[in-house]
Amino acid sequence: MRSITIAVILMVLGVIPLWAGPPDVLWTRTFGGTSYEWPWHVEETSDSGYVITGYTGTTTDGYRHAYIVKLRQDGDSVWSRTFGTEGHETDACSAKETSDGGLIVAGYGIGQFGVTGADFYLMKLDSWGNLVWDNNYDYDTTTDYGFDVCQTLDGGFIMVGYSYYYSESQEEYDWGINIVRTDPLGVKTNHVLLDIPGTQDLNRVIATSDSGAIAVGSAGAIYIVKIDKLGNIAWRKGYGGTGAGWGILELPEGGYMAFGDRGYNPPENDDFWLLRLDTLGDTLWSKRYRNPADNSGYGLDQTADGGFVMTGDMYRNGGLDPKDIYVIRTDANGDTLWTKTIGGDRYEYSYCIKQTFDGGYIIAGRTNSYGAGDFDFYVVKLAPDNPSAVDDAEEIRPTSFSLSANYPNPFNPGTTIEYMLDRRAHVKIEIFNILGQAVRTLVDETKPAGSYQTEWDGADDSGRPVPTGVYLYRMQTDGLAQAKKMLLLK
Repeated sequence: MRSITIAVILMVLGVIPLWAGPPDVLWTRTFGGTSYEWPWHVEETSDSGYVITGYTGTTTDGYRHAYIVKLRQDGDSVWSRTFGTEGHETDACSAKETSDGGLIVAGYGIGQFGVTGADFYLMKLDSWGNLVWDNNYDYDTTTDYGFDVCQTLDGGFIMVGYSYYYSESQEEYDWGINIVRTDPLGVKTNHVLLDIPGTQDLNRVIATSDSGAIAVGSAGAIYIVKIDKLGNIAWRKGYGGTGAGWGILELPEGGYMAFGDRGYNPPENDDFWLLRLDTLGDTLWSKRYRNPADNSGYGLDQTADGGFVMTGDMYRNGGLDPKDIYVIRTDANGDTLWTKTIGGDRYEYSYCIKQTFDGGYIIAGRTNSYGAGDFDFYVVKLAPDNPSAVDDAEEIRPTSFSLSANYPNPFNPGTTIEYMLDRRAHVKIEIFNILGQAVRTLVDETKPAGSYQTEWDGADDSGRPVPTGVYLYRMQTDGLAQAKKMLLLK
């Protein structure tokens, strides 16, 4: 049950819902060898497993190579892959599941992974990590660092990062934002480099509901670029202070959330910074999360109840001791519900967090306290949230609906979804693709208590057949929500 509904019921009954504290750690895993590893990204896949992406320095030639690990839901390894050319540095910065169940990987490198200096590098993998195709993209003869990629509604990709280039307007070399638009096979259709004074970069990008994308990075402080469906810049905005942006979300109600860290005038510290933006990037509100020592903010996700979860790292004991992984969970207004630190005697860092299908959380970071080498991949699974007063009020906890597994599954062309209400309620059942984009609304009406079923014919709201792939169906009623997965095969 979602915490927002439980909180309302308890307040009506005179019970004040306080969060009992952060969720427990269910398991941790380390991956790596005797040298160093650095993970950048974690993705929950349609089979409820996880893909961790970064690089490894545990190689025969001593150069770092792209390193991708696929895990089961319980954290055990399914496969791992390294990609690189002997004698050259390579890096993978994100891997995201595509509509066909495979992976698209963004990174950079030289040699096989870049012809001159470092180039943007894009890999398409199947679900077992086997290479399907790859392409590199070079702005000029210098260095191009690719950091993230998203799949757009037309099946193509938008990749972002930054490049060291010669600026005609400044008459000198500088670092600037680089955007590459490709078709579904990785063939470049557009290439945009922003030539303005100063250093800018883009770190993360997500697809948006208008068939474009939005990216976040830094230009001395958090910096956001809206990208249209052709890969051109629609608008760009910077925000105050100093720091960097690493998290960006599009909200169902419109607008965006951005996250990173912000520095203030000394002697104040760098702190986590969360921003609520409208559709044009103007700030509606922002929240600073103070601590007695510097924090670095990296990962952001929206939770099922409309709140947010953020991760990064924080010095212990006011900066006197090494860093720990730091997690903040908030409500929809950015107010803190709980915080959690994770770490050992030495240094731990965190770069990405996602709420998982089971309501818990998965974190990708690196550890110097555990594992086999200098720094290893460090994967942490947290249990679902646990509001206090709920266990004490078990008798009044509602069971307002149940959502059954669809049948058949896999299916072609149609499938049936059954659900139950124990009281009158407004019900909304929607279909989403693996990118989180709405495909079809099946039910949106008030119904009395009872058992129901609805069918999906594999078409979108316009009646057009959707492609083969993994889809989610989500049921919402009275602030509660539940989602399940299904597979359309043609």
